[in-house]
Amino acid sequence: MTKLDILPQAQDAKPEVITICQVGTPMAIVDGVSFSAGDVFTNYGGNQTIQTERLFYPTTLQDLQVIIREARNDKKKVRCVGSGHSWSSTAATPDYQVSVNGMNKIHAPAPLMDGSGWTVKLETGVLVSELDAFLRAHKPPLALPSNVVPDVVRFGGILSMGCHGANLNARTMSDMITEMSIVNARGELVTYSEAKDPEAFNAACLNLGLLGIIYTATLKVEAMNTRLRVTDSYPTLDSQFKGADAGLRLKAMVLQNDSTEFLYWPFRHFMKPEQNDSIWLKQWVRTTEPAEDLTKYEGLPPMVDNPFFSTLQVGSRVMETPDALHFPIGDGVTTVVDAGVAFKVDNDFKNACEAVNELVEKNWAFTTSKPERMGTAIEFRFIKASNKMLSPAYDKDPEAIYCMINVMAASATPGFKEYSEGIVSNWIQKYNAKPHWPKMWESVPGVYPYLRREYADRLYRFNRVRKSQDPSGMFINDTWRPLFQENEA
Repeated sequence: MTKLDILPQAQDAKPEVITICQVGTPMAIVDGVSFSAGDVFTNYGGNQTIQTERLFYPTTLQDLQVIIREARNDKKKVRCVGSGHSWSSTAATPDYQVSVNGMNKIHAPAPLMDGSGWTVKLETGVLVSELDAFLRAHKPPLALPSNVVPDVVRFGGILSMGCHGANLNARTMSDMITEMSIVNARGELVTYSEAKDPEAFNAACLNLGLLGIIYTATLKVEAMNTRLRVTDSYPTLDSQFKGADAGLRLKAMVLQNDSTEFLYWPFRHFMKPEQNDSIWLKQWVRTTEPAEDLTKYEGLPPMVDNPFFSTLQVGSRVMETPDALHFPIGDGVTTVVDAGVAFKVDNDFKNACEAVNELVEKNWAFTTSKPERMGTAIEFRFIKASNKMLSPAYDKDPEAIYCMINVMAASATPGFKEYSEGIVSNWIQKYNAKPHWPKMWESVPGVYPYLRREYADRLYRFNRVRKSQDPSGMFINDTWRPLFQENEA
């Protein structure tokens, strides 16, 4: 039997009166929880749109339990949404959608008893920028050792989908969790930890929103007693990825860095047909040097002839951890769509070089086929393997290195969906790649049978935990149902 901490479920009695009020758009309140009806949900990239029956706005644990009670009584599905930065349809449901943005409390950090760092507990709707600021103001200042690039996304989605930064030794964000509490389909608050039940804890850390509504997560953080020296350069593609020893050169660089990330766009000069023969390289290395005054870099003229990457500057500077991990990309207006995977890097990194060279060639062919396709780009990072059973970077070898690679385009770029499906299919066939859950992958031909085969026993183990917390399937939508349909035993 699973050993879990469970709080009493909410009362089953349904309220007799639903009060209508005006909050910008028509709203209703049920047992103190506000909701709107008939909202159309559209994600950040604009590639997912669905009309929901109710959109709830909880702010407390009791609110979450009321929502679960209502969904159980009305026999409705429930999915959560934060900033809407997933390109898959993971948050979509025509039934009850839950906006977690009001669940944004952060608790005081606590030192670990073994002196190896600190932990911080936060609610599911906390923004990356909010936690960064909170930890920086702590005495001593604290920080996550790795983080996603944008700071406008929320931790519920980051953790439940296995998102990641570029830190080679920090793995995924889900691997930083020490405790997770989730409200299940019975309205019970279940607390998961490694000590109580390793299998259930593993499932909870990267749960795809399938065990219930995340209430809080506790993450391991560290004192900011070191900084990061960030070095930006714009070397040629050939110098990085061509030659008999290209893979070994790439491996040596990745291993010596704290983090390594590459960005590539197809045109050397914006709106001109010359192919770009260089790639943007970002390298982070830990240092005890003091952080620089970053205001001296403000207002510098663009070094890149591309408005989407115009903030990038060649050079080296020392930054505090959060300043180094988040850097601006984009023009502040254009939204993007993104397809990405994880694949295990060969010992000589040869397959990583091959994947990059092939993608650059395919991207050039795609972008030059129509003027409206000029905005496509490539991004990739390297991390060590995750031990979370549903991570696309899962590996039994903790020292295995995975390449997290993405192809991106401006939203509504004609043909990008079909193009990216072909790219992901090729990565699957050649590198045994696994789609990164929040990216575009659901319409890739044959992807569900492939994932069921590859995840195999891990799907079965996860499903066993899932069904113990959601026996009626309240939280499973059309994104996830096909993944588990052969794992119901």
